Amino acid sequence: MTHTTPDHLTAIRERLAELVAESSDGAIPAARALAATTPLSDLGLSSLSRMRLVDAVEDEYDVEIDLDGAGWDLVDDLTALATHLATPR
Repeated sequence: MTHTTPDHLTAIRERLAELVAESSDGAIPAARALAATTPLSDLGLSSLSRMRLVDAVEDEYDVEIDLDGAGWDLVDDLTALATHLATPR
């Protein structure tokens, strides 16, 4: 059984922060996304940028995010998304 380590979770958060920066065309720098304690939408992540982030996460991590359920909110929280991706399925 694979366990999530703090280093693994940190690496995922850092990569997600880079994807946030790319998806927002730099409006939200990676460092700001990493330091945030509020939802990414509070930092200015638009719905279009969030959709771009969903696409990037799905491609990078070979997952499918259900936007009809809690997935839409999940993508607004960098730590929750990283934890979700780090959790073995």
